[in-house]
Amino acid sequence: MRFGFFILFLVCPIGFLIAKEHSEFCSMDRLCVIYVQDKTGVDIYFQNKIAIDETYTTISVNATSKNMKSSLKLPLVTVLKGPKRKKLFRLNVNKPNKRWVYQIKYKWILGNYSASHDPKTVYELPFEKGMKVRVYQGYKGTKSHQGDNRYSIDFGLKEGDLITAARDGIVIDTEQKNNEGGFEIKYIHSANYIKILHEDGTIGQYAHLRYMGVLVKRGQRVTAGTPIGYVGSTGFSDGPHLHFEVYKPTSHLRKKTIPTLFRTESSDGELVSEGQLHWRRDPNTALVKIVSDMEEIQICESVQNLERLGCDVTSFAKGSPLYFYIPLLKPSRHKIQISVRKNGTSILKLYNWETNPEWWDTYLDVQLEDPSESMEGDWTAVISIDGVVQKEIEFQITSVK
Repeated sequence: MRFGFFILFLVCPIGFLIAKEHSEFCSMDRLCVIYVQDKTGVDIYFQNKIAIDETYTTISVNATSKNMKSSLKLPLVTVLKGPKRKKLFRLNVNKPNKRWVYQIKYKWILGNYSASHDPKTVYELPFEKGMKVRVYQGYKGTKSHQGDNRYSIDFGLKEGDLITAARDGIVIDTEQKNNEGGFEIKYIHSANYIKILHEDGTIGQYAHLRYMGVLVKRGQRVTAGTPIGYVGSTGFSDGPHLHFEVYKPTSHLRKKTIPTLFRTESSDGELVSEGQLHWRRDPNTALVKIVSDMEEIQICESVQNLERLGCDVTSFAKGSPLYFYIPLLKPSRHKIQISVRKNGTSILKLYNWETNPEWWDTYLDVQLEDPSESMEGDWTAVISIDGVVQKEIEFQITSVK
């Protein structure tokens, strides 16, 4: 929920109201406009009823009227702090013996438009240690990260995966009762989410959580790494993932998302990009300088196995193709070489190819054939990238699988 928009229109005939009258109208059960009328005009108050003491709410208010004058120049952009109601201005009646009319329009968004993000702040990756997660959509992603969402990140987590706080802060808003989603505009306001206020006034938003998947409450202070919820696919979403962004409001009541640095396995502060594979690393742990997910380099027996990104086969039938699967940490142009040698013999096969900078992973299908030699037996494959050995794999070729 990014902002609310509301119009209040009132007509007061001659002689209407002798005593003061108090009324209120609320937007999204959160931001309320309260007006107190008497025979000489109306006082305009605002209140964020779900706010905690630390919550800031930026509001833009305007009013049109007949036979009335505002005590302040409008439109007005201001900030509410906390849950208490605040008088913003008064509309005074010019001629009490004549009809007077007023209309109030307002927009609002959580956060303080004067907040300033520290670009040196380093965030933790928002998922559990031990997990390796691919960035499915990065900054300025063509699928949905345009406009106000241009500096958002979609992490490729699965339904039910645990989400952790990326930075210390205090929870200022949550939603977990939505249970529908899809890649259609009608679901744009149906996402479950958590919003955490940071020390510098920016807000971290975690979106698309599953139904009843929030583990924290408004007012709760969290530290980086604290479990806060579970991944889902609610709202405008084409499948389970975590949408993460840091933002501040603007004076025009837009959401300004902000590029952020993350501590990763290979850096103490980097801008992550689409297609990259990352995992959390403690600050006192050595940096990892590799280009592939070496543990997941595999030989599979079919493309279908590759789609599951898992294959435990170590024995292959003679004449059957072998699929060498290599997941890349950071898509780039790499030179890959695979040498395949039959143990105890001089039989050696070499295969070379180059990756495309847009590939997240790569594979090569190989069929070991040599009419002059027997293929059955034990083999060793050595996979190298840019001249550096990544992994050795032992396997067998048999006459019958």
